[in-house]
Amino acid sequence: MRASRLAGIVLVSAARLLPAQEHGVAGGPRRFELGNKAADIRTSCIGSAYCPIPSFGVGVSGALNLTPHFAIDTDFLKTPQSSTSESNEYGGRASEFLVGVRAEVRARHYGYFLKAQPGYFRWSRAITGVSFPTPERFVFSYGSLTRFVADVGAGAEYSPGGRFHIRGEVTDLMVRYSNTSWTHNLQPTIGVYAGLGKTLSWEPPIYNAKTTHSFWNPTNSTLITASLLASTADAITTQRLIGHGGHEGDPFARPLVKYGWSGQISLTSTEIGAEVLGMYSLHRMGQHWIERIVPAGVSLTHGILAYNNTKVGQR
Repeated sequence: MRASRLAGIVLVSAARLLPAQEHGVAGGPRRFELGNKAADIRTSCIGSAYCPIPSFGVGVSGALNLTPHFAIDTDFLKTPQSSTSESNEYGGRASEFLVGVRAEVRARHYGYFLKAQPGYFRWSRAITGVSFPTPERFVFSYGSLTRFVADVGAGAEYSPGGRFHIRGEVTDLMVRYSNTSWTHNLQPTIGVYAGLGKTLSWEPPIYNAKTTHSFWNPTNSTLITASLLASTADAITTQRLIGHGGHEGDPFARPLVKYGWSGQISLTSTEIGAEVLGMYSLHRMGQHWIERIVPAGVSLTHGILAYNNTKVGQR
């Protein structure tokens, strides 16, 4: 009896000394993260029949997780290949350095996040000047070209455990050329990260269908219908605008809408499917107010875009 009691005391003491993750309490991330990233840096002529600019970039990333839902992210990317020609806007290898914040909602093995990162974008060998040794001859001078950028977007994360994370994101890399001139560039990215340091204490949400409202309730059904109608209005006015010689300014939609109605329908279907999937995932996380903000935000955004398309078409 004494031996069994002593063994019980030892087991209880050992359990108290184990980190919270061993109890199933802390399934959150580690304090620090290091990882590798690969990106499609779609600047300028990327996607056209001929483009001398490289787009594939690789690099390293780091993160400081302040809480399980907020982090400071740092990314450095560089293109292994150089451009095949130079101009006063590009040349050589491209490099990108970003530092910003990430806000995330998590379940045990997956999560969704928004991020915003200012930084710089640099070409290593661009034309920086021209000189005329003789009236008939000119010589270019070369140097680095650096521009301020802001990278804003959203993504999803899969975590097989608290220590490893796979994140995919689609962002808009906004490059500043002057106070009034910015370009919008689609930049899909994927990265693999390893957690280091202390585990942050966190309780994964538990889904209970009996105590949670039905997903297809009147509120969600109305919001999803409104977002579908707004997306349809945006699609119709976009194709009408393109038919009159306009172009798609949204870098997320541009790769598909250029193919006409087939691309437009594919884009709208993909967006609605991703919207419903994201809403249901947030529903299971217990993030019900964000669950409703998603279709409301989609409706508002597409409504504004449809209105702008109509105004541009009239001009």
